[in-house]
Amino acid sequence: MKKVLVKWSIIMCITGLFITSCNKDDEGTPISIKRYFRFESCPENSHGNWQDTSFVAVTSNPMVIQQCLDQLKLPKESRRLFPLGKIDKGSLGYNKNATHLFNWHFVEDSWKMVELGIEIYDGCAYSDVELTNYIENVGSYGGWGNRIVEEITNP
Repeated sequence: MKKVLVKWSIIMCITGLFITSCNKDDEGTPISIKRYFRFESCPENSHGNWQDTSFVAVTSNPMVIQQCLDQLKLPKESRRLFPLGKIDKGSLGYNKNATHLFNWHFVEDSWKMVELGIEIYDGCAYSDVELTNYIENVGSYGGWGNRIVEEITNP
């Protein structure tokens, strides 16, 4: 009788393990959805180019998305975080200000929202920056004065 109970207990434990370990692979895995955010850059009166006053960045990183949304809940003057990350060539069709396309973009999911960055990353988000030298030597961009102004649904 004791042997039967031991065998029965082992069978029940193994069955329980199989049942609890089986699940659909797609359950609980969030779907990556790209979200687009516009950032205000240098004011026009500081350099004379309206094109360089704002730019767009995209991410599907849930943590960065939440940081952006949290910043947007604050009054504009209380927003302190700015995007910092790798940039690459081309606008990818979304990094623009009105009809002007930038010649660069933040590499998707490589940027984050930060409070501080080293000075070499600082500056205006120039729409026609000389990228070869910038990408090879600096690699990242994070203008200290850039602040989120809106989420864009149709870039």
